[in-house]
Amino acid sequence: MSIETLLQVMRDPAGVPAHPVVFQILMVVTWVLHIAFVHLTLGAAGIAIWGFFRSADSPHWQRLSMAMTKAAKVGVSMLIVLGVAPLLFTQVIYDPQWYTASVLSARWLIVFIFTLMIGYCAWFVFYYANQPGARRWWGGFAIVGLVLFLLDGLVMHVLAYQSLLPDQWMNWYAPGGVVDTRGAVLHAIHWPRFLFMIGLSVPAAGVFLLVYVDYFESRGTVPGDYRQWVRTLGRRLAVGGFAISLLLFLAWQVTQPAELGLLAHPLAGLLVVALVGLLVWTLRSPALSGYRLMAVNVAMLLLLAVWREVIRIRHLLSFNYRIEDYPVHADWPSTALFFLTLAGVGGLVGGFFVTTLYQAGRVDGVYQASPAVARLGNAAVAVLALWIVSFFAYGIAIWIRHAFTL
Repeated sequence: MSIETLLQVMRDPAGVPAHPVVFQILMVVTWVLHIAFVHLTLGAAGIAIWGFFRSADSPHWQRLSMAMTKAAKVGVSMLIVLGVAPLLFTQVIYDPQWYTASVLSARWLIVFIFTLMIGYCAWFVFYYANQPGARRWWGGFAIVGLVLFLLDGLVMHVLAYQSLLPDQWMNWYAPGGVVDTRGAVLHAIHWPRFLFMIGLSVPAAGVFLLVYVDYFESRGTVPGDYRQWVRTLGRRLAVGGFAISLLLFLAWQVTQPAELGLLAHPLAGLLVVALVGLLVWTLRSPALSGYRLMAVNVAMLLLLAVWREVIRIRHLLSFNYRIEDYPVHADWPSTALFFLTLAGVGGLVGGFFVTTLYQAGRVDGVYQASPAVARLGNAAVAVLALWIVSFFAYGIAIWIRHAFTL
């Protein structure tokens, strides 16, 4: 059986409930949110550890280490939650590739779950221990947590990269004609790609520090000399990080398979321009706005997400695999419920929480919500109640219809 036929046979015979491009777009957009928090977590964790071991040199380092420890703690939670969506959308339209790659390295996928739990727990220990006067050996928990987070990132990279190489699957499954069902090997690692993805956490940390300074500009409890010190550090990290990321991206590009024609692709050139632009902007603007830089950085991540998908499409076209060929069995009620949930619950409820947290953090003392925020909260409660009623009504209606049909 040819690889092309194998990929077609392995597709879910149930098909998809909407056009595959819908899931492709959702996969790209949700991946941006996920990877943004990955970069934030790794960057903040690195600063927290460095600051912890330098806390005796300056009270600024101690204060920043404690703040970044909290940021990394929240970041891990967010990257886990936001990582579910792109993974699910990947499994919808690229199920033959993802499931095969997962089985080929099944032990590592199981290890991923436990190391993520251990790393998260280790970081919580460091979070509670990172106080003034803490003994230096507590930093070991933070180092363990960060190393395990990096290992988990490597596992996810390998699974994603192995899914692009179906022509190698049989060699990995039965090397030398001997079947190996252990799933104990990480078969394919593209180091330039992995290091570029991880390396983006350095400029992300710098951008976050600039946003951190701008955010607390209005609070009198944050001294001006500390804010200026953090701004200088953030700008240095952003400049150095974007320079390193540019070099790593070029290394990734020159190691792409020549037959795929990716080296001269316009989107690759656009990403180079974006990285150069971010580098020049941070280098020449000492009083740079953290919010503006963050917005442009997120736009660059969106370009990167599209570029990842272009690479996947080019790889799989070699085996005549197109998501447009996936059988579609339209289910408009569930599709409509999904998007209404995304807009209503995600938009109103999520928007209320984000708005409240953002405004409350900028106020010293007790936060008093404005009338606009109060109305947003009422709308969030109403739409959540409506969603619950609609969800159960829809399920009961389907159950009754099938019960009478039988």
